Amino acid sequence: MPVWLFLMVLGVPAVARGGWMAFNIRGAATAMETSQQRGHDLRAATTGDFSPPVRWISAFGFRALGAVIGLGGLVLFLGGVLELLTNG
Repeated sequence: MPVWLFLMVLGVPAVARGGWMAFNIRGAATAMETSQQRGHDLRAATTGDFSPPVRWISAFGFRALGAVIGLGGLVLFLGGVLELLTNG
């Protein structure tokens, strides 16, 4: 398998999913924040510990993480295109 194809195959899903999260398409980042809160509520109900939740990341943090993943995927994809075009 050529290296350029490998890079492009890894880059496209990362760009798509990272962009989906970074641009909050259909409320993706907000849904992840809500899921995090729901997980804490279920854990609290199971253990009986109803202390305030520790929010380790907010919807903005999920969007920033999505942007980093999307940019990393873009670098992989463009690296594959560059290798394809330069016959590297």
